[in-house]
Amino acid sequence: MNRPRRHFLKQVAAAGSVSLLSAAPFMRPAMAKETGLVRIRPREYSGAFANPLKGFRPDLPSPDGGSGLGLDNPLVTLARHYIRWIQIEDSATDGVDRILEFCHPRWAGVEKRNLKIIPRVYLYWPDQYFWPRDLRPGDYGSRRFLYRLGKLIAKLGEAWNRDPRVAYVETGIVGPCGEQWNPTIHAELKQVIGDSYVAAFPDKLCMIRYPWQWPDHPFGVFWDSWGSHKDTARMLEVLESPALAGTWKTRVRGGEIPYGFGEPPGTDPNDSMAQSPHIDWIECLTRRGHWNHLGWVAEYDWKRPAAKPGEQRLQKAFGYRFVLEEVNYPAQVARGGTLEVSFTARNTGSSPFYYDWPVAVCLLEAQTRKCVWRETFAGVDLRQWLPGDRWMQFAEWNAEKVHYVLDDRPARYEIPAATNQITGRFPLPRSLRRGNYFLALGILDPAGGLPACRFAIENYFTGGWHPIGRIGLGKEWADARLDGAMFNDLARDKTVGYRLT
Repeated sequence: MNRPRRHFLKQVAAAGSVSLLSAAPFMRPAMAKETGLVRIRPREYSGAFANPLKGFRPDLPSPDGGSGLGLDNPLVTLARHYIRWIQIEDSATDGVDRILEFCHPRWAGVEKRNLKIIPRVYLYWPDQYFWPRDLRPGDYGSRRFLYRLGKLIAKLGEAWNRDPRVAYVETGIVGPCGEQWNPTIHAELKQVIGDSYVAAFPDKLCMIRYPWQWPDHPFGVFWDSWGSHKDTARMLEVLESPALAGTWKTRVRGGEIPYGFGEPPGTDPNDSMAQSPHIDWIECLTRRGHWNHLGWVAEYDWKRPAAKPGEQRLQKAFGYRFVLEEVNYPAQVARGGTLEVSFTARNTGSSPFYYDWPVAVCLLEAQTRKCVWRETFAGVDLRQWLPGDRWMQFAEWNAEKVHYVLDDRPARYEIPAATNQITGRFPLPRSLRRGNYFLALGILDPAGGLPACRFAIENYFTGGWHPIGRIGLGKEWADARLDGAMFNDLARDKTVGYRLT
């Protein structure tokens, strides 16, 4: 084998596969003059990494349930915030400003680390009441309380609905820790909570504790006894019933493992993350139930070597994981011409991406890696990039071993994830300088328009863009391929974030 051919194959191995036109001496990719097309098949990133709106979900520090443990985990992009009612409203005269004055200092800087918040307001923590001074503690049924509740939720909507720091909203309010039991929510209270949250949060997804209590409202679930032997059968029976079986496609699901209750997978977070039977069960239930995020277990010590295999498996299973399988584009475009880019992508995770974020193509200067032009693909809806369905493997509780044991069915979806085929045509401005560029793709957070969500591929530059290959503007590159040595490790990139607008 001659040296040029050896060098080329080393580059292909480093950068992912490139479609080849022929066995010519230099084995040019399909960018050659005969076709003018570059076809790149990026290599999938094998590890786990932080991506927004999914994954391990610790709690912000708070007086009651928020320990703050796990917030320094580099995989974390979600955090729940327990909020006492009286912290944001102590009388009917308090306005939205009081909510903002409470949240702003506690959420300061979260955008710089790509972190988003899941708030939950509550009135009672065991043995402590947090009712405003002009309402009677424990009075969930009076007209006065129902009126005030609707007004408070409306204020929450004014404060949080358009706030890019808020990921999802746990409806909370009633019962210990806002878990919506004791008392059971009566019909009128349910109607006020349901209707008020729907009206207040047209742009955010809201969650409730017990899906069987809310058949008339489009809420996701916060399951605070997640994966316990006591509650799993009933929860799955309800979620997989004809009325709710497909709701995971549009309604987010989260929760927390209830250590100390109902035989959970592990005695504590570190035990869960160190024992392979517990990881097996958590991943299995995550994939079967299409779970997006999970708490309490997120307090594990992520620096312990014993946790590394488990955290990799679970972070890849939680929520979405977008793999770019192939990208096609022209090797050369005229100044003022039209750039056509197509790609295929699959969601190999467990849930959809639940918000409508744009997918963008950009041209990066080859020397500076600065984006000099970008556009978004029209008609692309990330929410439609669904994972597979009907996870075939499952587990049964083994009382003798005191953990769940997987059955012998294959660990895969009966209905595999579909391949999403996307094409965009973009007119290029004549003002762009003639020269050579890198063509890159990215998913933008609407808050600031920065590439904040990443594809699971090795082609990556620090800052969020995925360089696919070289492209010439009024000029042809000798080779469209990118050397894998150019790429940065996306799991190590701490620069990705969003902006408050």
